[in-house]
Amino acid sequence: MTRNDQTLLALVQAGIQGEEPTDPALDGSEWETVLELAERHKLLPLVLDAAFSLPSARAVLGKSLPPGGKVSPEATDEGRPDWRTLVLSQVNRQVVQENEFLNLILALRERGLEPLMVKGAICRKLYPKPLLRPSVDDDLLIRPEQAAAFHAALLELGLTEDHGATDPNALWELSYHKPDSPLYIELHTCLFDPESPIFSGFNGLFADAFDAPDREQVQDVELLTPEPNLHLLFLILHAYKHFLFSGFGLRIISDVCLFSRAYAARIDFEKLLQICTELRCHRFTAAVYRIGEKYLGIPAPAAFAALEVDEGPLLTDVLESGLHGADIDRLHSANITLTTVADDRLGSKNQTSGLRASLFPSAQKLSGSYPFLKKHPWMVPAAWTHRLTGYLLHRGKYGKQSPTASLRIGRERVALLQQYDIIDQSKS
Repeated sequence: MTRNDQTLLALVQAGIQGEEPTDPALDGSEWETVLELAERHKLLPLVLDAAFSLPSARAVLGKSLPPGGKVSPEATDEGRPDWRTLVLSQVNRQVVQENEFLNLILALRERGLEPLMVKGAICRKLYPKPLLRPSVDDDLLIRPEQAAAFHAALLELGLTEDHGATDPNALWELSYHKPDSPLYIELHTCLFDPESPIFSGFNGLFADAFDAPDREQVQDVELLTPEPNLHLLFLILHAYKHFLFSGFGLRIISDVCLFSRAYAARIDFEKLLQICTELRCHRFTAAVYRIGEKYLGIPAPAAFAALEVDEGPLLTDVLESGLHGADIDRLHSANITLTTVADDRLGSKNQTSGLRASLFPSAQKLSGSYPFLKKHPWMVPAAWTHRLTGYLLHRGKYGKQSPTASLRIGRERVALLQQYDIIDQSKS
């Protein structure tokens, strides 16, 4: 772990604990790197807020932050990123997004529609300064039989569908945005892909989510949300899902650990450990909690602290991943890890080569991005062509793609799956 990684972790800890960090006395290029890392993990507002309590940060970064800079980290007149203006932009965006979201909930409630809020505003409440924990979208769990009603209501309220002109009853995940607004909504009739051989079984764990929901106050609006045991289980399985895909970042770890601490008196951690063990993510979860304890200052729940696990390899993967592992080589490598886990669960033995799985996923795996494959799986070559062409046209956004790097990352991450007992040691 580099000095910059250590500084990032120390600043995240200070931000989520409401404490002042020790000054690492970094130079200008080091501070720039730390803030770039923070932005990759979508924790820039929290990290910069903590950093500006330090003399070395103010001395170096203050020179690059003239009043009235661009709303972009690209450059100031002095050639440095204007981080403070970017943070102000992100925080202002979050203020508008949250207000728009709360107004939307009230409008839906007037129409007799009551969703359950997951992540988002509920997780932001856990931070000393909630608006410094940004999020792009707001996730709502709805009853499947109400999908059409929610769809019609959102369109009536001025939102635009992003999932295409598809029957809302045919999809488990529906996305909407409000034009000229940061409001972005994802509706879920279930929390995990019901057609996934890995994740579909998770949905049964949340079958009773609407029976006795919690009520949380955000500003002056009451939101319904799964009770703490279910909500924490979802946060852990959400992290696990991203881990199996292409990785996840520090924000997800801080969400899980802060939620566990805030609701500890109401959570049955022994039962949670039992569920995680049955799903073969118990050692992964223990490593998440150990990272939270060692690097974020949040004690691990006793049930998971008792497990002997080396959190180091997971921490390395987390630091390299960023928020959701969006590097193009990691995105390609996801099909290697997913195929390996699916083979392990289904008892098959590497029926698909790593490179082919990465470049040419099955129709089932692509159906979330290409809904037409649900009815016309024979059109999967068209999806492959569109997907690979899109990577070639937009690879500058993610970085240059390398099949060799994708295979290397995939194999390294399969070794992580073995280390945390997610798959058998014989799988490769």
